[in-house]
This record gives sequence, structure tokens and C-alpha cells, in this order.
Amino acid sequence: MEPVETGVAPPVPTVGSEAHESGTPSPDLAAVGSPAPFACAEPIYVAQTGASVDVPVLADQHVDTLGAAPAPKQVHIGWTGDPSASMTMIWRTDAETLSSLVQIGPDAAFGATLPGSSFLLGTDTADGRVHEARVCGLAPGTTWHYRVGGEGAWSEAYSFTTAPPPGSTEPFVFGVAGDSRGSPGTWTAVLAGMASHGVELRLFTGDAVVQGSRVYEWDDWYDAGAGYIESVPTMMVNGNHEGLAQPYFALSAHPGNEEWYSFDYGNVHFATWNDSVASTTDWTTQSSWLAADLAATAQPWKVVFHHKPAYSGCRPNGEDANVRTWFVPVEEVGGVQLDVAGHNHNYERSVPLLGGVEVPQAEGVTYVVTAGAGAPLYENNQALSYTALSVEAHHYLVGVVEGGQMTLSAYDLAGNLLDVFTLAP
Repeated sequence: MEPVETGVAPPVPTVGSEAHESGTPSPDLAAVGSPAPFACAEPIYVAQTGASVDVPVLADQHVDTLGAAPAPKQVHIGWTGDPSASMTMIWRTDAETLSSLVQIGPDAAFGATLPGSSFLLGTDTADGRVHEARVCGLAPGTTWHYRVGGEGAWSEAYSFTTAPPPGSTEPFVFGVAGDSRGSPGTWTAVLAGMASHGVELRLFTGDAVVQGSRVYEWDDWYDAGAGYIESVPTMMVNGNHEGLAQPYFALSAHPGNEEWYSFDYGNVHFATWNDSVASTTDWTTQSSWLAADLAATAQPWKVVFHHKPAYSGCRPNGEDANVRTWFVPVEEVGGVQLDVAGHNHNYERSVPLLGGVEVPQAEGVTYVVTAGAGAPLYENNQALSYTALSVEAHHYLVGVVEGGQMTLSAYDLAGNLLDVFTLAP
């Protein structure tokens, strides 16, 4: 993925009256090899639905205005730019609060105060306001402390660590889960399980909620993530239950149009697309995009994640013909090693496949279904030749990348190992 930000970093803005708002980086910034963080250059727009054809509208710029309930809630992070050099923070307040600041630095003294933007969530002011701040100029592989809000209404202090440089062979751990809908308690258990393995980023394969337009369901989902989502980014895909609704786009932080995007973390290229499309023309658009995206990366590892599986013996949903038609050939040509989907509420793994036929691992794609983060479980009732393993259990997946080896392990909520397999590029 090409970073959105280019050129020379602008001066650090000085905003408000907080003691750390001098615009001068703390002395410790030199120790982590970074210039002062700065607000990313790209504009932030009011979130629209995926089917919207409206002209983009700029979000409201920071103003020192606090409403009746200005305390930041549901603070979480993600990437809209290069994971090794940037971070995006999102939080909620009442509708009248326009203060959208982030303070950030290599320690709890912060050192820089940067402005963000905000917009109303949904069409009812009772749903409140979403605030988003994008920070650039961070050094790879470094830990940063931050808080959001504004004078008189700051959040707690949190921290995160940026990704290693693209192409780095430094080992890292990532987690994957999906289909938590209707069970925030199980989602909390999944997050706790992932945290016990030290995951540094999370992929979510869709269907976080039952109906994407219901803000109260998103409240439950983000509230259930407290203690986990503030420090580890979650990169999501639109599932059929999100339905391309405005809250999905408003509350998540992803590159580009947030329906199909990619990013690099270390020596892995992650890519996703939207297989719960608003228009049939999206199939050709996304298929062409994915082909170009995979062809453009030099990363040895290529992992795709999306919602509906191409290969699955689980009913009632089964396999998705459009995914099989439009994306499987592109993945095979593009050198993808791992395809992770959700939608079918169980755990499944295929043998390595090329053209639907089993091949040696290095020659094909391994397909995994991980959709056990809380939704009612489905039975895998189809005996298919390509199925290596199927387990009916709430679970999550942990991937450990160590240079030329990727080990994937599936765990149930009690921490029992359900499956483990190893891939090589």
C-alpha cells in the first residue's frame, strides 16, 4: 500500500492551552529516531454509506467546544495510512462536543498536540458525534503514548506500538476472528484470548453486529472491547450484517474507500475486499483492483481476508459462487498463501488448493473459515474432499510470522488448541 502522506512534515500545530501544547517535541523523540508527529495531510470526510453517491463532505474541524457529555468513550485505533509510520484514533462524545484533539509522545508527557475532525453519527443527535484524528511522522517499531479529547475532557492515557518497516523480517503476531454478532460477551472473551498470545494487530472477517444501522449494537461491540481496542488496531471487513451502513464506516479506520484496501505489516501484505456488495459492478471493479494490488507488492507473504468463503462444507450458507468466480483465480495468480473468511459460524481449514484440486502447500492457497466470535454455531455437515479439519466451536485464530514461516493456531475460548498448521511462502 502506498502511504497517503508524502513530502516534508509540516510544523506541529499548537492548539489549545494544555501544558504540553508548545509544538516542541519532547527530548525523548530523538531517542526513538523520530521527528515530531504531525497531523496527516489527507482530509477527513463525513462517513457515508457504501452505496452513497453523494459528493464527499468535509468533517467539522476541531473547535474548543465541549457539550454536556464531552468525555471520550469507545476510544480505538486503526490505520488509514502506513502502519509503520502512522495511527488513526477514533472516539465518541455527545453531539455538541467539537473538541477533537490527540496528545501523543514517546512517554506520558506526550509532547505534541494535534487536531482532528468530527461528524455526527447517524441521523439522530442522540447517537452523538464521532471524532477522528490521524497522526503521521511516527518511527517504525516504536511505542507511543496518547490521549484524546480536549482541555477539560481528556481520555485516559493509552499506548500502541507502530509496525516494523515494510519488508522487515522481525517476527510478529496477528489475530483473526469474525461473526461476533449478538454476543458482546463472547467478543470480549475472544479479545482476551488473543491478548494472551500478544497479538499486535487484529483482522475481523465481518458481521460484528446483527444489523449495521443499529448504533446501540455498535455501542455494545465497542464497549465489549474496552481494554483491548485502545492499543491494538482492528482492521475490519463489511459483512452482510453490516450492510454497508453508515456506522460501519463512521466507527472504523481503514485506508481508501474502506470497502477494499490493503496494507503492509512487516513482510506480510494484507488485502481485503467487500464480498457483500451494493452493486454487481463491484465484482469486476474489485477483482481488477485485487489483481493490480497483488501484482504491485514485493512482499513474500500475501494474506487476504474477507467475509464469505470460497470453500466451505458448512450449511446453511455453504460456499459463495461470486467469491469463487471473481477472486479465487486472482489469488492463485497473485501468489496468495492464505485466504481467511467468516460467514459460516464454525472453524474450517482446507488443504492447499489450486483450481479446486489439492496441491503441495507452496503451490496453492489454504482457505480458513474463522467465524466463531459469538454468533450461533453452525454444523459442518458436508463431507468435502478438500476439508482438512472442521470444528464447531467459538474460537479465534492466531498467526505467528517468523521470516520464512507462518504458523496459524486456532483456540477455543478456554484456550484449548483446536488446530495448528504451518505455511511457507
